[in-house]
Amino acid sequence: MVFTGHAFAKSNEYYKQTVIHILTECNSSCQKQVFEQEVHKAFFVLMDAILNQMRFELSQQKKEKLWSKSY
Repeated sequence: MVFTGHAFAKSNEYYKQTVIHILTECNSSCQKQVFEQEVHKAFFVLMDAILNQMRFELSQQKKEKLWSKSY
């Protein structure tokens, strides 16, 4: 639920429903499981975003090197 303000976050409605579910229908074991699943998913979404940013930056550097060699 940490990434609700980020571009790759799920909708606010999803988080609202998840919190309501945790508070009204889950025991502590269920709460732990939901939290761990959300952290696990968020970690991989974040890693994907980082890798995409690195790919973009590397492609920009490659373009800059090619451009500088042409002059």
